[in-house]
Amino acid sequence: MTSLTERFPAALEAAEQLDAPAYAVADVVSTVLEVTGTASQPIQNVLHGTWLGHPLHPILATVPVGTWTMALALDGAEALGLAPQRRLGEAADLALKVGVAGAVVASAAGLADWRQIHGRDRRTGLGHAALNSAALGLTVGSLALRRKGRRGIGRAASGAGWLALAAGAYLGGHLVYRRRVGVDQADRSPEPRGFQPVLPVAALQEDRPRRVEVWDEAARAMVGVVLVLHRGQVHAMGSRCSHMGGPLDEGWVQNGGLVCPWHGSRYCLATGRVLDGPSTSPQPRYDVRISGDQIEIRHVPEPGDEALTPEEVDAGHAYAVAGAGALPEGRKADEVLFEHHQLLRRLFETIEGMQPDDPERRDMMRLLAGELEIHEHVEDAIFYPAVRPVSEDVPVAHAEHQQLADMLAVTLRLGTSSPEFEQQLRALHQAVDHHASSEEESMFKEAQRLGEARLRELGQQIEEMLEHERVSRARSAFRALKIRLLEGA
Repeated sequence: MTSLTERFPAALEAAEQLDAPAYAVADVVSTVLEVTGTASQPIQNVLHGTWLGHPLHPILATVPVGTWTMALALDGAEALGLAPQRRLGEAADLALKVGVAGAVVASAAGLADWRQIHGRDRRTGLGHAALNSAALGLTVGSLALRRKGRRGIGRAASGAGWLALAAGAYLGGHLVYRRRVGVDQADRSPEPRGFQPVLPVAALQEDRPRRVEVWDEAARAMVGVVLVLHRGQVHAMGSRCSHMGGPLDEGWVQNGGLVCPWHGSRYCLATGRVLDGPSTSPQPRYDVRISGDQIEIRHVPEPGDEALTPEEVDAGHAYAVAGAGALPEGRKADEVLFEHHQLLRRLFETIEGMQPDDPERRDMMRLLAGELEIHEHVEDAIFYPAVRPVSEDVPVAHAEHQQLADMLAVTLRLGTSSPEFEQQLRALHQAVDHHASSEEESMFKEAQRLGEARLRELGQQIEEMLEHERVSRARSAFRALKIRLLEGA
């Protein structure tokens, strides 16, 4: 059976009878904007948040949500007599008034965004707007009642308004997180990392967008790029519009920008930044060069981008080699970590092979938990920082560590003789094996770019830390206490 929270938006999305009133409201909004003439686009850019680089509506919506929630709490305290009623009442009334002002501005931004969506999302957006409008009306009515001295009924009205606001906020969240309305729809693939030929120069015509594709091995998909020859210079940006995924290669050039054919967002050819909304996110950019008769492109990394370019990989390798010095003795880091992976696998096999009622099974589980804790600490402290310059897998590995820790906590809570423990143990075993195998098949191979000397140096550090973690009384006591807490002892 589906829950109410699933049936509610689903019913709105399927309600085709809402299309007529939705389009009627959208036509009114469009008319109001159109009569402003040349000021229409700047007004829309402000309301969309184009200037901010982020949709404006969700930011403004926090004002009524926050202030009306505060008013609800103050009204509750006033009704219970928890503080002087006059001071509580004045504070609640002020919070409601601030929320009303914020709601009016937020609704203007929301309407500007809503008129650009269609179909099932427009229906849901209409329900979102209707509930928030009801919340606004009830709150304004509550303020009028309070001014007349009818505070009890006024509190009830604003309380009902808060419930309508909460329902409207749920629909807003559904539009964003389930339906992906308002989120960046551009393809942010890091490919190609180095210059790659994509099209003969002669194939481009002035101000006629042309789509080309490059292969993303990690995503196992083609990535669309749009090329534009404008005033003798070739420009390149992502072909999928960041607003709602429109095909920019089917758009047109206007005032130095490429216009999306779906909703009219306009992007600067040179920088990819948004010139006109409704979009708020810039397009992915590509460096362009002409080599012979071919156009070659290379993805321009974005701030904070984890993707590594060939130059960065070479730089990381050169840095490691330059600082390596004489070849240290001992094993390489990947060899030490592989051995620890094998230890974890053997521990799982031992625990799974024991009888459910074996009293030593709990002790073996604690030993496994301790080794998993040590493994995570060693990789996080030594190995991952070292391989970050040559591997893109570090963020994923950190995420997997968190997942393993969460799964381990659940497993430790269960009795070792219960069927639930067996099921959870198998799942944890699979997760650990996946994590270990992923490192062995990818990160360990990429780590070879650091050079043998650096890997042996890291291997020595890892072995020293493994030894310290096992012999240190303080560290052992800390792990034992943590495991006991996770067991619920």
